[in-house]
Amino acid sequence: MRRKRIRPAVVLCSPSLRTRQTLEAIEPSLGKRCSVEVVRQLYAASEHSLLERLQALPESVSSAMLIGHNPGLHNLALVLASRGADLPQLEEKFPTGALATLAVHSDSWTALSPGEAELVDYVVPRQLG
Repeated sequence: MRRKRIRPAVVLCSPSLRTRQTLEAIEPSLGKRCSVEVVRQLYAASEHSLLERLQALPESVSSAMLIGHNPGLHNLALVLASRGADLPQLEEKFPTGALATLAVHSDSWTALSPGEAELVDYVVPRQLG
């Protein structure tokens, strides 16, 4: 995350032990301005519920990171991303610890809808070794 300069304005994290461990591991890379929220409703959420949560973000939030669970996260990334060089790899698998970075070309969070994002980066754990 540091190398790719990924600095979300807000992180929404499921309350599960595994997701909180992931959050703890990346927290040093988030920066002091990042707001972190543990959101009970993210546990085992569907892509529809995750999309609704993103659509409810305040317009003042410039970027967001979700730390959650499959299949919801994988399906959300597939629903949002309509283009990107790594899209075939994302379609194949979204393993634990993967990071999909999407650039959204929507005017607002409330207007966020399927197909409005570009998959600009996709990193899976085996690439980090």
